Amino acid sequence: MKRQTSEKSDESRNEERPEFRFVQMRTEGRDAMMQTEPGPKAPPAAAGASNEIIDKSVYAVGAAPRAPEGKPPRSNFLPKNLRPVPAFYPLEKSTRLVEDEEASEIAERISESLRSLSIQAMYDNETATASLITVENVEMHLALWKAPATSQQEGILVELQRRKGDSIVFHRYSRSILDAAVGDVDVSNLPYDMQDAMYSKKAQRLLSMELKNEEKAEHENAVIAIEIAHGLLMKDRMDARQLGLESLCLLTDARKTGQVTAMLASHAVLLGSTRGVEIAGVEADDDMMLDEGPFQEIREAILSLVQFSRIGEDEVDETDIVMSPDSEQMTLLHNLALAVLANALDNVENPERFDDNVPEDSKPRSRLRTASSTDVANDFLQQTEDVTNKDVLKTLISELGKAQQKPHNAALSAKCLGSLCRASDEARKRAKELGAKNVVSTALDVGVRTHLKLETACKTVVKVLERPDQD
Repeated sequence: MKRQTSEKSDESRNEERPEFRFVQMRTEGRDAMMQTEPGPKAPPAAAGASNEIIDKSVYAVGAAPRAPEGKPPRSNFLPKNLRPVPAFYPLEKSTRLVEDEEASEIAERISESLRSLSIQAMYDNETATASLITVENVEMHLALWKAPATSQQEGILVELQRRKGDSIVFHRYSRSILDAAVGDVDVSNLPYDMQDAMYSKKAQRLLSMELKNEEKAEHENAVIAIEIAHGLLMKDRMDARQLGLESLCLLTDARKTGQVTAMLASHAVLLGSTRGVEIAGVEADDDMMLDEGPFQEIREAILSLVQFSRIGEDEVDETDIVMSPDSEQMTLLHNLALAVLANALDNVENPERFDDNVPEDSKPRSRLRTASSTDVANDFLQQTEDVTNKDVLKTLISELGKAQQKPHNAALSAKCLGSLCRASDEARKRAKELGAKNVVSTALDVGVRTHLKLETACKTVVKVLERPDQD
């Protein structure tokens, strides 16, 4: 009797075994996790398979959002919904009201303007905001808001806030971004000066006082300005080092300082010497006999920042705290050092590009002869490896591989790599051996989507890498 009772209880347990069922739950504000098309159905269980084992991966397929078939979306900014302006929230003066337009249209124009201005953008589609970083390391915050109900006009508010960096540079960019959001400008035809980096007024004033000294020759003023930049670069304070690097960025820009000054500064940065520059009317044994110690220290500092994100062996700040290469200050100095190196290599490759851009009311400028770009590039590569025991081409390619995270640095690295490969056949062969083609191709895709300067620089590198090697 007891045996029959136990058999009946076992049968009742089997009948009461729970069945697992799945339903798709949808909650407001979680649209990003839902797909627009129905997900795949779970396959039927195989014969003899245990019903107690649930394969979750089968049901997770398709959980990520899918792009619609056909061409990809034109905009990188796809806001889901707009929030109303919070109560007691003071809007910035850099705010525009856009009427009678959808948020997607405004976001598309903003996205394209940021790409054309080469501004790094990190979008948050859930909150309709974006964190922006310009080439000059100015940090901004962009937000789209619904116009408040108390407003007399309905529409979408586009707000820009400056979080960090130069205020003049911020207003320069904010006008272009807000005009593009409203639709007042064509973002594909921005003025050329908007695509050029803008450094602090302090560095410009510091150099203009020395370079415009009428009592001395142009090359003498240039040497004094380079020595001032050296003095700032060798200080312990981070703000002084930043000012020194910004000064070198200006000194190596022939459009701002002239051909002679830019060429002298470029040779000091690349070779630690100005012996490869011959100025007409200046005897090498007389006026150009210089103490090249500061020039060599400038070269070592630039190479150390580019390759190791530090200046020499000094990695300790004023509070004796060890600074990592990823610290905010070193990240900024690393970016400026790449800009100096890119300018210097560009000047050596194109020594007379801006020679005709001389104002009529300025005094006649000195004529100069320089070593060939091939000789300078080969000497630079050899001396760099001797000084730092590290291949600079490998460093540049590695930096280019981080284009998704740091597109500004990647654009400067691509510019340096292109100049070296065009000037030196050995550099081009070495770059191919290091796998530069694949890295540049990936970085080019990033540039096409988000960063115009990166796209332009990568296209020039692709062209030079496709050249056949000369035996």
